[in-house]
Amino acid sequence: MNDDIYDEMVRERGREYFLKNMVKYCVKRGNTLHGTVYGSDKYITKVDLKTKTGICTCPYQYNCKHAYALLESYKSGKYVDGDELFLNFSKLDKLEILKIFESIIEKHNLWDEFITEDKTLLDTAKNMLELTKIEKKNVFTFTSFLRNQFLKNAGNEELLLIIPDVIKYIQERKKLEEILFLIVDELFERGKTDKDTLKKLIELSRKYRELWMVKDNILDYEYFELLEY
Repeated sequence: MNDDIYDEMVRERGREYFLKNMVKYCVKRGNTLHGTVYGSDKYITKVDLKTKTGICTCPYQYNCKHAYALLESYKSGKYVDGDELFLNFSKLDKLEILKIFESIIEKHNLWDEFITEDKTLLDTAKNMLELTKIEKKNVFTFTSFLRNQFLKNAGNEELLLIIPDVIKYIQERKKLEEILFLIVDELFERGKTDKDTLKKLIELSRKYRELWMVKDNILDYEYFELLEY
C-alpha cells in the first residue's frame, strides 16, 4: 500500500493514534474507509483506498494523522465490512429494519435530520450574536459556530448580511477583527469565481471602517482591477 502522500511525521503520528486506540471505528464500504478518530476533538474521517487520499473534519482537513490512523486500522484488519453489513440488512424484514432505525435516531439524537424548520443559518447566526450582549463568553460560541458551520454552509449573500451584525455586537476590537478576517477571507476565496460578491463587499467596506482588511486582501489576491471599483 503506497502511503507516500503522507509525510513521515504524519505517518508516525497516525500510527501512534492507531496504537493508542484513538480510532473509534473503521468501516470499509466499497473502496472507501469511513471512521471516527479521536484527537483534540472527535473527527469524521474518510480515506479513498484507490488513491489513499484522506479527508477529515479536523483543521488539517486532508491527508492528516487521523486519516492515516484509519489506514493503519484497515491494514491491521481492524475494520467492519460495510458491504457485508448492508447485505445482512437487506435480509431483514421491514419491521426489524424500522426498529433498528428508531433505535439509531433515539440513541444518537438525530431528530434534526428528519425535522425541517423555517429558521435559516443566517437567523441562527444573528440570534447567537444577540446572545453576546447577555454573556461575554457567547462570543467564543459564535466564533466556533462561524468556523464550523456558517463559513462552510452559508451562501455569499448570507456572509455579506452577517457583517453589519458582527460589527454591531462584537465589542472587543481584537475579536471583531478576528471574526471579520475569517468572513472576508472566505469571501475572497469565493471571489475567484464571483467578482460581484467582492464588489458588494467593497461597498460595505466604504460604509464600515472596521472592514479595513478588504483593501489589503485586494492587494494580496492581486485583484487590482477592483481597486478602481
